[in-house]
Amino acid sequence: MVFIIMGTVSTGCNSGNDNNKYQNLKFESVSDSVYQPDENYKQGLATWKQYYEHCMNQPIFADAFYLQLQDKINIGSINNEHATDITKGLKILDTANNQNLFHLLAIMNSANCSDTLPLSNHLRKDFYAEITELLSMSPEYKGLPAIFDSTKMNIRVGTLYYDALRPDTLISTLNRTTDSSLIRYKELLLRPENVLLAQTVDMIGFSAAFPLKSKLTNEQETALKKGVSFSLNSSNDKVSLALLSNNTIRMQVNKRYTVLGKFLKLKVS
Repeated sequence: MVFIIMGTVSTGCNSGNDNNKYQNLKFESVSDSVYQPDENYKQGLATWKQYYEHCMNQPIFADAFYLQLQDKINIGSINNEHATDITKGLKILDTANNQNLFHLLAIMNSANCSDTLPLSNHLRKDFYAEITELLSMSPEYKGLPAIFDSTKMNIRVGTLYYDALRPDTLISTLNRTTDSSLIRYKELLLRPENVLLAQTVDMIGFSAAFPLKSKLTNEQETALKKGVSFSLNSSNDKVSLALLSNNTIRMQVNKRYTVLGKFLKLKVS
């Protein structure tokens, strides 16, 4: 799933030749006004903001971006309009000669809501596309979406998880480091086109329920009455399927998605 974060944010500065020299750095929040969000984006952002505040019982952070169902972007990653996580495997929270940098995390909070997410037409299409892609990984059940009644799809979100980095601590770390990986990380952050994902809201799995428009095969019906599951891409992510008594398929997805984020731009002041 491709997500265009923003257009180029101009700063008029660069990292200079001496990356170990102390610099007067600052982070500035990036607003989604730097590009032109369409109505689908606005509706999606409004829905997730409302769901977050209901679930966490607190206001969402300022300048939140709607990231759709993003599964390849992490807090601390560097992103731009062309790609997510351009650091190519460099993780700010686990680098610097294997020294643990989790002190950079300021806030970690989660809440188990197990509540139904209101679905606009666009959100419904996003979830249905993701479900179709997940089922395509199973030879036995990749054809199920053809008999799902997607107009009556129900989505329940289980756990939301909120993370935030400490910007001042990160600046201090980058100014003092002699580690080549972190120096490279700092160079990338100071490029005008790049931004840091500094706060995230993750959805830790979801369940979907679909009434069936036609019959299952005898083999599928027998198996689904007992319940089946399969792993995704040899990871810990998993999909479980079950046929309920009301001729409805329930699909449980155990996979992390980043749905909201806040971006910061690093500048030399």
